[in-house]
Amino acid sequence: MELIKFNPYVRKAALYEKINRTDECRAYDFRVIYVVSGDLSATVNGEKYNHLGPGNLLFIPAATPYKLKSKYVKMAVISFDLTAESTSELPAPVPSAEFRAELISPAEKPFDRHLYLSDMESERDTFIRMCNIFTSAEGEYLSQISALLKLVMLKVLEAVEENALPTRMVEELDNYIRENCRDEISNTELGAIFGYHPFYISKMLKERKGITLHQYIINYRLKAAKKMLELTDKSAVEIADECGFTDASYFAKSFKSAFGETPKEYRNKFKESYI
Repeated sequence: MELIKFNPYVRKAALYEKINRTDECRAYDFRVIYVVSGDLSATVNGEKYNHLGPGNLLFIPAATPYKLKSKYVKMAVISFDLTAESTSELPAPVPSAEFRAELISPAEKPFDRHLYLSDMESERDTFIRMCNIFTSAEGEYLSQISALLKLVMLKVLEAVEENALPTRMVEELDNYIRENCRDEISNTELGAIFGYHPFYISKMLKERKGITLHQYIINYRLKAAKKMLELTDKSAVEIADECGFTDASYFAKSFKSAFGETPKEYRNKFKESYI
């Protein structure tokens, strides 16, 4: 679904402090569950989320199996359709075995999978406001809630994409560095290959790994060299060259700084431990 067509039709917005059903069920509409206070455990499509606290949010698409459990929780639950095209009545959530898939249409991307965010504290007042507006049922209350919910869901989708991007990028970086370990790898080259400014890639690695892009590449090469010292009889000079170090002395210095011993000392120590 194109986001410009996303115009949620809110069926209900309410605050709950008790969970009456703890078995697995499925809903015919979409729902957002936002923990205001307390502690909530959930299983959504087989994935467990334990101890969801204030500011935690779950988006559950229609037809997705889920169950909730809590001793005490105050949560806002917003149930809605993706558009206002159909305003017909829908059944309440039912046990999974009783769910009738023919009553709804399949969800479209990006709303076809459940989402979890742990850092939505800034939206607490918005969720409470949506519930209060629905309870008042004054004026164009459904339009007001729809507008607020659309803003929240756009923030959710943006946050999920931002969280997923670094993970994918690190995986792609690993693959690229492994395949091009012997070659010169510059920040500018990586930026052009991955379509992001080199400073962004380095900043992302600094936040996720605590090291710069340059150090990330050096660390990868040192780990590869360490493995070659264990598994081959190649000289330190040959290993340095194959792992992308153009200067054998720089390789030896970097290796000792990282592992506390020279390549020769490591190889001798490693061999001794396997006699």
